[in-house]
Amino acid sequence: MTPDPDARRFPIGPLQDLPRRDAAMLAEVAARMEDTARQWRAALAELAQAVLTRSYRPGAWTVAQLAHHAADAHLHGLNRLRFGLTTEEYVIQPFDQEAWLALPDAALPPSAALALLDAANLRWGALLRGVAPEHFARRVMHPQEGEQDLWRLLAKHDWHLRHHLGHVRLVLAVTAS
Repeated sequence: MTPDPDARRFPIGPLQDLPRRDAAMLAEVAARMEDTARQWRAALAELAQAVLTRSYRPGAWTVAQLAHHAADAHLHGLNRLRFGLTTEEYVIQPFDQEAWLALPDAALPPSAALALLDAANLRWGALLRGVAPEHFARRVMHPQEGEQDLWRLLAKHDWHLRHHLGHVRLVLAVTAS
């Protein structure tokens, strides 16, 4: 049987919309993001430097790069949400992920990325637990993805954090065997 190539590319499956659009869903996503950050910390705890330089497939980002990318994107997503909540007709500013990983701060230890992730999650949690669900109907424009509401933005950033943790777990599974 041929392995599914998407299983490595999308270890938690494709992005899906959130099943509900209510305050309980916002609280659930906040808790899931916080739990995912704890799982990132547990997955990277005491890894040997050799493991940090491994990737889940040829040509993919290393474990250390995944940690920095996840933190960068989570912070970027937080700012997108805040702009979307406060700015009419907000146009999302994409970022060049590869270029960001080439900057000197991406060479910091993954613990720096985890600290950034923890700080961003404090803000995500406060917003998700404190903003009324109807405000997530506000719309933003993404230059490549088109117009979307903040529910979709939330689903994307919740998924993204878990998606790249799935990639790290693929590396750890190979390392453990």
